[in-house]
Amino acid sequence: MGDTSSAASPLGAFKDEAAQRLGNWFEEFVLDPTIPPLGVTPKDLVLRRGKARLFRYRPQRKRLYPLPFIVLSWVGISPKYALDLMPGNSYIEYLVKQGHDVYLLDWGVPGEEDRDFGFEECIFDIIPRTIERAREVSNAEEVTLNGVCLGGMLSSIYLALNPDAPVRNHVALVAGIDSDHGGLFKAWLNDFPADQLIRVYGMVPPHLMGTGFKLLRPLGDTAAISALWFNLARKDYITMFKAMNRWANDFIPMPGRFFLQLAKEIYAKNALAKGDFFVGGQRVDLSRHTQPLLVAAAKNDHIVPPLSARALLDLVSSEDKEYVELPGGHISVFAGRGASTSLWPKIDQWVSQRSQKASRADKH
Repeated sequence: MGDTSSAASPLGAFKDEAAQRLGNWFEEFVLDPTIPPLGVTPKDLVLRRGKARLFRYRPQRKRLYPLPFIVLSWVGISPKYALDLMPGNSYIEYLVKQGHDVYLLDWGVPGEEDRDFGFEECIFDIIPRTIERAREVSNAEEVTLNGVCLGGMLSSIYLALNPDAPVRNHVALVAGIDSDHGGLFKAWLNDFPADQLIRVYGMVPPHLMGTGFKLLRPLGDTAAISALWFNLARKDYITMFKAMNRWANDFIPMPGRFFLQLAKEIYAKNALAKGDFFVGGQRVDLSRHTQPLLVAAAKNDHIVPPLSARALLDLVSSEDKEYVELPGGHISVFAGRGASTSLWPKIDQWVSQRSQKASRADKH
């Protein structure tokens, strides 16, 4: 007699898997819909500057590299725990475990009172104070600066205006530079009533921020739910989905003046790439950037398309510079399931090799 069990036929196997999916869904989203702990890598607050906070992460092994590794996050938009998503899937946790002395600059949650907060406050106050404090706490002469998204734009501007800053290495991760290749953001912001929005709200409020990002990919939520259904048999996938889904629907405001500078100058006029962007009356000339530079982009990034990020490589004067383009989207490239085997090891290797050489000051 042949095997008549349900698993013996494709239909039976399909039924069994569907039953397991439904069981997992009921268990994980009905009985226990809690979100896994997010942003829990141990850290200490070492600086507060207005609403901005600088954290230093506690070592999980002997520190192998003397340079503080400063991660500059984006301003507004969303919380920064995507950089430290959850144990086992955290960019920051990975760097700490590789022996780096990791710091994170979190700009905080802006309010209406921050309507006049702009690029000047970032470039002339918070970033230099962050670098100074990290050097002081770690007793280091130089740092590695890793800007992510808008943080990469800000770190590039800072180094262009401060070419002699005590920064050994610069990593710009999914950082938009050339807005002529800015994709849908460029198209939208060309005719966007930015002045009217800020006049009414004093900032970009969270609900408009969320609506704008979701309209960039109207079927994004549908695709995420579809992928979840096909992976409901995997508990690890469900845990990751819960974490990323929480972050993807968690928005915070952007300060009014910062948004106006970003929308009207950098995106509408492509002023940064053209050398026509001014911060506090100083023209930003990216050719004054001379630090070793790693530019990383994501192949499927619909927020900062690869050409927008890669432009930095051609605009700086750094002799030591490299461009990598990896699978993934704007967030998944550094916070997704594949980041631990692609982007994170690349950054670790690149920075580690340059953190043991003679300092820039010693070369002059």
